Amino acid sequence: MNAMQKTLLYIFLSFSIIFICLLPLEPYASNFAIKAIPAISLAALAFIAVTGLRGKLLFTSLLFCAAADIALELRMEMSFIIGLGLFLVAHIIFIATFSRDLKAQKSKLSIIILLAVYAIMMGFVLTPQLQEMAIPVYIYLMAITLMGIFAALRASENDFTLYGAIAFIVSDSILAINKFMMPVPAADYLIMITYYLSLFLIVYGFLKK
Repeated sequence: MNAMQKTLLYIFLSFSIIFICLLPLEPYASNFAIKAIPAISLAALAFIAVTGLRGKLLFTSLLFCAAADIALELRMEMSFIIGLGLFLVAHIIFIATFSRDLKAQKSKLSIIILLAVYAIMMGFVLTPQLQEMAIPVYIYLMAITLMGIFAALRASENDFTLYGAIAFIVSDSILAINKFMMPVPAADYLIMITYYLSLFLIVYGFLKK
């Protein structure tokens, strides 16, 4: 790993910690920029360190994640819907990225089944609270589950990308439960820690390859 790549990782780590530490002060000026910089730094890292179309797709998906972070922090009337839509696009591009290395693996069948069952259970428990948000949430739930399944089926020397996909699902699950069902203790911290961890692991899985 060269100096530029290490610098981008340090930027990712530094701004992730800064944003999480400043959560009690929300909202504050420029919070949207601080929140988005970790994803942007990983996007730049993917662009320069991951070769071929995979790197370009990973770069694009991470930029959509950064755009979603900004939309959610701006706290406009439609911020949640816009953020959800941007993350949806990010997951679709993640799926396209992972599909470049697609390989059927019997060893991952149990993980795929667990992901599918978990998605069904989440949809079931959230349904009574969703109301007009039901269809957008169902579509998003399907996309993030497929993202996890494609990560599981990705032929690779390591499973870091799969761990990242699972961490993303955990992060969004906490967010959904906290928003639609009941307050989750320390939800903001849990959401952001698992979210930043997910982005790092997804990229790291490609870097290790």
